[in-house]
Amino acid sequence: MKTPHKYAALIHAWADGKIVQYKINGQWINVDWAPDCHNGIEYRIKPEVIRYRVAYFSDKETCTADTEEDAKRFENTKIFKKWITDWIEVEL
Repeated sequence: MKTPHKYAALIHAWADGKIVQYKINGQWINVDWAPDCHNGIEYRIKPEVIRYRVAYFSDKETCTADTEEDAKRFENTKIFKKWITDWIEVEL
């Protein structure tokens, strides 16, 4: 079995529409064209980021809001008590 190209997964991800990034001066920059995949340059597939916050209700239940609209809807219910967290962003 032939060994896959060093950047095969990266190239396939780019071809499938994922955003590829390279690192320069400690910052990740989006690649706007087919990745050149030069040795010595660090590449990655841009991680997906999810954003949420956790609400607490008077019935002792919790629920996560994923959007500002959800957050407002929660706050406008009679059983909303408080936010347990601020907005949290997590890279997947």
